[in-house]
Parts: sequence; C-alpha cells; structure tokens
Amino acid sequence: MARMLALNVEKALGADAHDKLEPAERDAILEIAYMAIAADGKLMESELDAFTEAMLLLYGPQATPEKVKQLVDHLVATFEHDANDDLREFTSELERPYARRTAYKLAYAMAMSDLDTNDSEFEFDQKLRCMLGLSEDEAEALADEVIEAIRPGGRPAI
Repeated sequence: MARMLALNVEKALGADAHDKLEPAERDAILEIAYMAIAADGKLMESELDAFTEAMLLLYGPQATPEKVKQLVDHLVATFEHDANDDLREFTSELERPYARRTAYKLAYAMAMSDLDTNDSEFEFDQKLRCMLGLSEDEAEALADEVIEAIRPGGRPAI
C-alpha cells in the first residue's frame, strides 16, 4: 500500500496562530486558503479535510463542528473561479507581516494537501505572492516551513 503524506496544520502555522491573529485577519486568511484549494476547479476530500483542520486551529474555541460545516458549505456554494477581485480584497485585509506570512503559508499548505499541483495553482500562488508583497525568497522560505510540516504516514493529530 502506498504511503500517504499528512499535513500538520498546527506545525505549519504554529499552535498560537489563533491568538496572534485578529478576527478579520482569520476570516481573510481562510478565504484565501479556500481560494487556493479551489484554484484548479476541483475540490478533493483531502483538501477539504486540511481546510477544516485549519479552520479549527484558527478559530480556536469558537469553532464548533456545526460552524465549520456551515462555513465550508457556504464557501463551496459561493466560490467563483475568476476571483481576482476577491483575492485583492482579502489580501488588503492583511496589513501586518505576520498575517501576510500566515496567509501565504496556509494557502501553500492547502495547495499541497491533495499532493497534486498544476498550472492553475501555480498561477494562483504567483498572484498571491505579488498581492501579499512577498519576495520570491520570502515565499520560498515560508514554503519550506510548510514542507517541514508534512510527514509520511497519514493524518497527524492536532
């Protein structure tokens, strides 16, 4: 049987990400993360599972299974594939460097969560880097942090 990889969202973002982000930043970061998994026009179960884990981490004690399901259902129902204006709006909510770095790391992690990257996701990544004001070196360093949070063997506990 093939070995699966598991993304440890907590390791990728830090256990204290919830405490370091403002509510509007959390919402914008999750919208961007959702856009990252939907950039290729398909939503895989592994992507939605990783997204749900990210929501639980970022929303912390306020996240209930019902709230998470409602938000995922809303995002799935309302997502538009040509969302440059939405991306610009969400990235403009992220003025602090920590929030911008967290948004990039989570978007990168979400794109990796189905273990299948493609041109659409690459284009999204390039737009996101630009809109967040990240240099290529900064983005690569953040991507390396995410890669460190991927381990063989299945689902991590968070």
